[in-house]
Amino acid sequence: MFVRAAAAVLIAAFAPAVANAAAPVVPASERGRPVLSGTYTTLNGKKIDLRRLRGRVVMVVNTASHCGYTDQYEPLEAVWRANRRKGLTVVGVPSRDFQQELRTNRQVARFCKRNFGVSFPMLRISRVTGPRAIGLFRGLARPSWSRPPQWNFAKYLIDSRGRPAMYFPSSEEPDSAAVRGAIRALLAERRT
Repeated sequence: MFVRAAAAVLIAAFAPAVANAAAPVVPASERGRPVLSGTYTTLNGKKIDLRRLRGRVVMVVNTASHCGYTDQYEPLEAVWRANRRKGLTVVGVPSRDFQQELRTNRQVARFCKRNFGVSFPMLRISRVTGPRAIGLFRGLARPSWSRPPQWNFAKYLIDSRGRPAMYFPSSEEPDSAAVRGAIRALLAERRT
């Protein structure tokens, strides 16, 4: 019994932050440095300067077209449409890190538009894990409570100051109560 209790405490100490009713996001003092910096290329070849997203709440998601979680594109689009005027931006980052993405940016763009009506910004296919991960994902994994994506469709919330504020694993739906609560909390912070 004691060994199981000690193991549970150890696991909890090293687990990434997950939302709960009492604390829907990581406290501001534990969020770390801003990660919204740098210029990236979108699927359609346009440049996007992430610094321009400061002042908004941002949800960053690593995506893939041939994954068991690919249907999450639909609720991601719904969350984007419901909250973009309130100050939320969703950014998708397709990746082949888990061997489930199409070969070209053009194929990904067509797949997302045709199958899910995706209208939120999508960066070009990028690395999201390991030493060659793009700067955005290296920054998102940096806080002690966070982690690099363990699979496709990991979700990261960034506060309006550009700092990582919450991590959700792939299994957490983008429109779950926990994610919606975290978005509401960060949008409320933005207004204060």
